[in-house]
Amino acid sequence: MAALTEVKLETLNIQKTMSVYPLHGRAYLVRPYSVDLSSSLVKTGRDYYDSQELLAKMIANGELSEGTRFSTSAEELALQKSYEMQGKDPRKAEEFKDHMGKGKQGYVWGYTLTGLRVPEGWQNGKKDTGTNKYPRIVLLGDEEKDLIQVPEGGGKVIVEYDDVFGVATEVRGMPFPHKGYNAHWHFNPSPRLDEKTGHYDVAVGRRGDWHHGEDARCLNVGADYGRWLAGSYDGFRPVVRGSVPEIEVVDSNVDIEQVRQEIEKKLRADIATELRPLKTLFEKYK
Repeated sequence: MAALTEVKLETLNIQKTMSVYPLHGRAYLVRPYSVDLSSSLVKTGRDYYDSQELLAKMIANGELSEGTRFSTSAEELALQKSYEMQGKDPRKAEEFKDHMGKGKQGYVWGYTLTGLRVPEGWQNGKKDTGTNKYPRIVLLGDEEKDLIQVPEGGGKVIVEYDDVFGVATEVRGMPFPHKGYNAHWHFNPSPRLDEKTGHYDVAVGRRGDWHHGEDARCLNVGADYGRWLAGSYDGFRPVVRGSVPEIEVVDSNVDIEQVRQEIEKKLRADIATELRPLKTLFEKYK
């Protein structure tokens, strides 16, 4: 197993992010923070729970420093977007080499701290007919965060993300090379019961897959396997410094205009130079 001294660390600065769910009258906010994370993954060959136990043993043995954790799906997305914003292809980045099977360990499927849970009353693949999406409770580790909605999967190309939680919000069937869009979405609307939690949960992870007509692996965000399912290629990305960020919730039972006003009031003190792009985001939901 790789020791900390053999792991190349880099600092990822995550910008202020927000996601809005107008029909829920709710929005989520994460303020800027930074983490030191590994550019490569640790291959465990174990499921999510056993990989967490292995991480604890690595920390106890001095292989990784105290406080090391799995990355979140949002942090993996921020890493991906750090390349896209420079006009670079993240599929060729050092940090995603393990997903593409080009690292020293071969192919690695990366668990994150993020998971999705089926809310009560939405089992058996039940879909919100108003939005044509699936309500899900976001998990960060074992903690329930809040309710979002996600689209169908099937390997469709992700065209919009929830930057706070790192999952797809809009997908589209697009032929390769789908320039500017670098990841596909996989989602299981009817997961099996997780006997450890007593809920219908799936892990949210990252992998590389070939898709029809493509000559190279693409990045994939997968919410289609249970946390209890183990594969010989499973692993995780260590975050050596940086706590899981606080997710602020703007919750309202009135219309989305009041939600917008509450968000602007909450951020006004420190986003004077960012109000223009923020309002552009809000325009989408008028």
